[in-house]
Parts: sequence; structure tokens; C-alpha cells
Amino acid sequence: MKSLRQHIREGLRKKRITLSDGVYRFSQAVGPVPRGTVVVGKRVIYGFPKIRRIFSLGAGIGRNMNSPEFIAEEKIDGFNVRAALFGGKVMCFSRSGLVDHFCSEKLNMDEKVLGFLEAHPHAVLYGEMVGNTPHTPPTDEYDVKYLVFDIGNGRKRYLKALDRRKEGGKAGLEMVPFLGKFGKGDAEGLRKLARRLDAQGKEGMVLRGIGKRELMKYVVPSSDIHDLAQNSAQVFDMPAGFMKQRVFRSAISVNELGLDKRKYAQRLGEALHSGLEEMLASGGGEVRERFRVRVSSEDTWEKIKRQMGKEVRIEVESTKKSGKHIAIVFYKVYKEGSRRARRALEGYAQTD
Repeated sequence: MKSLRQHIREGLRKKRITLSDGVYRFSQAVGPVPRGTVVVGKRVIYGFPKIRRIFSLGAGIGRNMNSPEFIAEEKIDGFNVRAALFGGKVMCFSRSGLVDHFCSEKLNMDEKVLGFLEAHPHAVLYGEMVGNTPHTPPTDEYDVKYLVFDIGNGRKRYLKALDRRKEGGKAGLEMVPFLGKFGKGDAEGLRKLARRLDAQGKEGMVLRGIGKRELMKYVVPSSDIHDLAQNSAQVFDMPAGFMKQRVFRSAISVNELGLDKRKYAQRLGEALHSGLEEMLASGGGEVRERFRVRVSSEDTWEKIKRQMGKEVRIEVESTKKSGKHIAIVFYKVYKEGSRRARRALEGYAQTD
């Protein structure tokens, strides 16, 4: 069996490992080492493993959950960030392994996160960042929140679910909301919870075994429909399966949860058109999203822009200094969708 050092050499040779900001990043998996793994000095932090999704609560639990008891926690619609301490400062990494300069700045100002990592210098926090970020819809309720869903050592060892909630809670970390404890035979209890989450506009739930580490996720249909509405104008910029998956699994969930099929079908149809209608109403045929961030320096903002994908163009609406921070409102303009929309509106023909 190859050692980690050998996998790193192989990754460098095959150009699956890149060096940026002093961090070696696995841009692709190399053997058993997952994509998103980072190497900083002598320390390795593995990429966070993907969580299996179930489409049916009853059948999915019966087939996939071996633990007789498990907890449900709210699935947060944010973006996945790992946080660890290096040289006395918090460094954050995206799911793909890029150094996240925005989150690093925010969490270095979070006394609870900084205090926990100083007390546990070998720990890694895994959480969802939400709020006024470069990737999530802006809000007036707060600036940003970092909701912790795992604590580990970066080498595929994690605290047990209830231990993590206890230790994180004692340290004052904001944890993902706890939804309850269930047994394998409590499918109807889970369906009741799913209907409540759906009515509240939540994304869904993550189920975690008590004792043995088992994880699976379930998304409620209103969340799928919301995603379709938010992204329908980006039909040419999103991965091929993005919309098909959400249409498919929302239909399964609506049926299992006993929801009003006619009502959800109408909402689904409206969702598929809503973003496109907004794009057409703008007159210019541009596919874009609006974001709002507060950063401490122009340097952080420049680093954020440099990490944006090539598929988008950044347009700044406003920049305003407020105390020690800079408030920036900007748009991500999706190039391919905008190009196709403009050509269609300008009368260009296309061969199907």
C-alpha cells in the first residue's frame, strides 16, 4: 500500500496537486486521498467526504442506517468550510481545498472559534458559512454565521455526534440546529419532521448514527424548488444534473410526505421560469446574481475576486467604507448563460 508521501509525489507528477498561498492542494483525488485535501508544512487535512443522499426516508433509513439510534440535525444551505490553526491564526479551506480568504478573515475575528482552536491546536472545525458571503444570498438579519457540523483532526477521525455537540457547545461554538433523536423504526416521525422543515423553508436534515459514524442527508421538496427558482436562469452555467436531480427527488419527496401534488407541481413550474423571467425583464439578457460582503481590506476583496471561477464576470455596484470595514455590493454575471440569452433575444438562429 502506498504511503501518503508516495501519493503526494504521484499527484505532483500527474499535476493533480497545485501549490497556491503556500498550500499544496489536491485538485483531484489521488488514490484514496480525496479531492480537496491540503498539505500545509507537515500537516495534512483531508478533504471532507461526500455524504450519501437518500431520496426516501422510510426505505432509505431501513437500507442504509445500521445504528439502532441516530440524531437529526438541520442541513444548512451555506458553503462548506474547514477551519484550522496555523501559526496562531485561523486558516480556512473550501471543499475543493482553496484557501478561503474571506472566511479566514471572518473566523480570525470570531473569539469563540479562535479560542477553541487555540485550546485544541490539532483540531479541525467543519462547518457551513452563511449570510453576507461571496457565495450565499445576502441578509439584513446578521453579517455571517459559521455553523459547525463536525470536529475532527483532519485525518479522517471525528468526534462522535453527541460528543461534538457537547464539546462545541461548552466552547460557545454555534452548532447546526439539533432536530431530535430517532430509531430505525420511526419513519413516520422523520416524515413529520420533514413536513415541518418543508413548511419552515429549511433545506433538510442530516442523520448521524449514535456511536458508529454513519451519515446521510435528506432534502425537502420546497428546498429543491427554491434552488430551481434561484438558478433557473443559469441553466447553461450549472452542472448538467443540477436541475434534473431536483425535479426528480422533489417528486419522490412530495409523494412520500403526502403533500399537495397539484400545489407543488405549480410551484415547480413557476420556479423553472422565474429566474428566466427576471433575466428577460432586465432587458439586457444578462444572467446574474447579487451579493453583499464586508471585508477589512481591499487586499481581501482582491483575493476573493481572483478565486472566482472563469465562468463569471464580477461587476461592482457599490463600495462604501464603514469604520474598519469596506461594504461591497457586487454581481456575478454568468458568461455562457448571458451569451446564449443575448443571442436568442437578438434573433440568432440555432440548429438543434
